[in-house]
Amino acid sequence: MIHVVHKEGCHFTLDGILSDLASPPLKLWTYSSLLAKRIFPKGTYIFVDRERMDPWELRVYAALHQHLSQAGSAYQVLNNPGRVKNRYELLRLLFKEKINRFNVYLITECEMPSRYPVFIRRIHDHKPPLSGLLHNHHELVNALKELRDQNEPDEGLMITEYCAEPVMVNLFQKHSSFRVGDRVFYYHTMVDETWLVKFGMKKPYPEELCKDDLQNVISNAYVDQLRRAFDLANIEYGRADFGIVNGEVQIYEINTNPHMKPLSKMIFKNSIRTESIKLARNKLLEALSELDNIDVNAASASVFEHPLLKNEYSGLYQRKRVIQRQ
Repeated sequence: MIHVVHKEGCHFTLDGILSDLASPPLKLWTYSSLLAKRIFPKGTYIFVDRERMDPWELRVYAALHQHLSQAGSAYQVLNNPGRVKNRYELLRLLFKEKINRFNVYLITECEMPSRYPVFIRRIHDHKPPLSGLLHNHHELVNALKELRDQNEPDEGLMITEYCAEPVMVNLFQKHSSFRVGDRVFYYHTMVDETWLVKFGMKKPYPEELCKDDLQNVISNAYVDQLRRAFDLANIEYGRADFGIVNGEVQIYEINTNPHMKPLSKMIFKNSIRTESIKLARNKLLEALSELDNIDVNAASASVFEHPLLKNEYSGLYQRKRVIQRQ
């Protein structure tokens, strides 16, 4: 059994895997529902949504990760929330390690970028940036003032140096690779007419890019660079989004709970693109199946308690525990 543990309201991102993975069984839990258990079901646990967690949640879920990891051979746990780096920490580290050519800055650092353009975004969500491209110091200062006038806190914001280039005239491309346990593999590409490639354009992708995408899936392109990035991020399950700039991999983020549609909805006018998506999704399903390797005859983990679950900030969790035990 594979258990994916997610934040409240974030189960929709996993619907595609839930419908496509026939075996082993896949069960979704919210963190609060899992914390309500007295005896934890055996299996492999994947902790997701690190980028959506509050600091007190990080401490609790990191302790829960340790509790299950030390419970014996009936349990395997991926993604320790207390060790997974957030978006800012990872991008700053990738810059220092000379993997990325662009740097990031906390607003609270009071340090201005060394080059422009830049944009502003939150560290802890997956929404679009809070600004467009800002081309100089004056535009950046004005954008920060506007955000403060809107009561946007400085804490949790970062400035990111722009690092992208068109792959064709007026077309930008974003690649992605997955890690599942020890396996790292190229997943797919998205193309859009703007530098911010988030969902991809609706019209058909150029044939040439679809062919390149299929070849990348087959050859498992960029695996060495991506494995190093996942290792630096301490992420054992997630999807890395990256671009190719001047021939070099530039990693934009690693999402521990990427949104995946069911394969039945991933049919495109271009048959090559459909083929590459199916091939990549099958790699993902195979990798998940390989995680189902725990000792079902070993002892079960028992009750988990943490002092933070009893304080005034997390009474909601306590109420849910009572309701779910009734």
